Amino acid sequence: MTPEKFLDLLDSEQQEAVINSTGKVLVIAGPGSGKTRVITYKIAYLIRSGIKPHEIMLVTFTKAAAREMIQRAKNVSHSTLDGITAGTFHHICNIFLRKYGKTININPNFTILDSEDAKDIMESARSEIVPKSERKHIPSAKQLLTINSYMNNTLCSLRESIAKLNPKFLEAEHIIEQILIKYSAEKNEQNALDYDDLLINTLHILSTDSYIRKRESTKLKWILVDEFQDTNIVQYKIAELLSETHGNLMVVGDDAQSIYSFRGARFENVVEFQKNARIFKIQTNYRSSQELVNFINEMLPAKSVPKKLKAIRKTGIKPFLVEVFDHYDEADFVANEILNFHTEGINLNEIAVLYRAHSHSLELQLALSKLGIPFRIFSGLRFTETAHVKDVLAFLKTTVNPKEKVSWLRVLKLLNGIGKIKANRISNKIIGSETPYQTLTQIKEKSDDFSKLKKIYQDSLKLENPGDRIKKFYEIFYNEHLEYTYDNYRERKEDLERLIEMASFYRSTEEFLTDVLVSESFEITNSNLEQLEYDEKVTLTTVHQAKGLEWKVVFIISVNPGDFPHIMSLRDGNIDEEERLFYVAITRAKDYLYIIYSAGGSSRILYGNDYILRCGKSFIDKIPFHLVEHIEYKVRR
Repeated sequence: MTPEKFLDLLDSEQQEAVINSTGKVLVIAGPGSGKTRVITYKIAYLIRSGIKPHEIMLVTFTKAAAREMIQRAKNVSHSTLDGITAGTFHHICNIFLRKYGKTININPNFTILDSEDAKDIMESARSEIVPKSERKHIPSAKQLLTINSYMNNTLCSLRESIAKLNPKFLEAEHIIEQILIKYSAEKNEQNALDYDDLLINTLHILSTDSYIRKRESTKLKWILVDEFQDTNIVQYKIAELLSETHGNLMVVGDDAQSIYSFRGARFENVVEFQKNARIFKIQTNYRSSQELVNFINEMLPAKSVPKKLKAIRKTGIKPFLVEVFDHYDEADFVANEILNFHTEGINLNEIAVLYRAHSHSLELQLALSKLGIPFRIFSGLRFTETAHVKDVLAFLKTTVNPKEKVSWLRVLKLLNGIGKIKANRISNKIIGSETPYQTLTQIKEKSDDFSKLKKIYQDSLKLENPGDRIKKFYEIFYNEHLEYTYDNYRERKEDLERLIEMASFYRSTEEFLTDVLVSESFEITNSNLEQLEYDEKVTLTTVHQAKGLEWKVVFIISVNPGDFPHIMSLRDGNIDEEERLFYVAITRAKDYLYIIYSAGGSSRILYGNDYILRCGKSFIDKIPFHLVEHIEYKVRR
């Protein structure tokens, strides 16, 4: 390819963004529009225009993205690109601090703590500050790390961070502050930094040392930032400061796909950046059919930069809007449609099921297992493999089989004040007795949790329904245990609330346990799948994990108020990010898109405000009738 011809591989919008972008530039890249091509060709264009590789910085959000873009840019520019700075913000800040950290007393041979190392140091700090008798009322080490990280990445106060993540601990703010001070001191003592320290310390040096700032920004004639909508305020400030001298800062992203506010990302960065920037829009969609693009354009989030995608593919099938009765019919419909697609020759790897929260996949996991359809989960473990579900199932198993020691041990070790040795002694007494439950009530332990447990067994054994039994365990003990144990307790609660809902449909606990546990080991025997290649698997994933991916066939399930949009956004009266999540979900499909909702909306049984669930905003209400095919699927009752 001749040098003057290499830009011919770009469409007119991409060419405009590559050739005419100088100074402060915002490239709004619609889904499937080829943003990676714009960045790589921009690097190649700069090289061919005389810019040296060492004068360019490329910031991406993964190492893999940086490697891919650099390799593509090498191929296009016919340059080795030796000397270019490329990688994640953390990678670039690591390089910066090795060079300048000594100005703020960071030795250049510092080590970087991974998440487990950081957790160990935080646990040590927590143990030193908080007496053992009071630790139950203080966030766990992992929770403390999350609070500290959110505070650092949003530049908010400690109190604001606690209020956002777990307001239950606001009364412990002073103690938490002491622990974080000790945690910081421990890191300094060990000459170690955690991931957030890389960003915060870099920002501190650039903000306060004008000599270093000018020296580094003078070297960099161009800075390019990918996925700008996912940057936090710290990253935004670092990019601006490093571009201070030459002013050439090109950011690429789509504010309509900003979905990571829970970890500090700000879609507002795009809004603020565009005020003094040249704006280029690339809106040609190479992924989806015309029918899907027509639908996508109508579902653009309300608070986003206006854009109108244009499809390259001119024919296709309208999205399907599917009404089911409940979550079980939903799972039944999806599983059978997947079988149909596979029969028609579509590889299972080309099929994905998306949902707002991991808990929404529980019924579907059972349905797929029963039909022998293999699947992979991007959103987490299979639900019977997660610690919190295993805890609850262990409790449930002891209500059916009081001789199963392994389940007794798991339940007993959850209790405050009971360790491995004591749990083993108690479980031996129980399983060695002819009247296990009566023996349990007679055991004396100085533990409030143990008293609660005895009460739970007394009450739950009178109940036949497994959902009622789990609910008793959850409400009296496990709900609070989640809050004090896990930083992502809200998601785990959702899993258990959905599990209770599932279990409530069964007549007996034995039947429920058999269905759940046997389905997990169900082998592929279905006649429709006899010729299946074993590496073929349907993908189950949250929308967050699906970002940047695409499939021929996409099912979006549980699109009900309370599920998607999420209950917390409805309670807070803020569904902006939920709209962006829905937009990301519908833009993953290439050929077929199914949006599935329940006739009665969300059927959750533990959420408190029925009025919110009945009247909360639904994405279904916003869908133009003429742009979708309507299906009703009600077979269970």
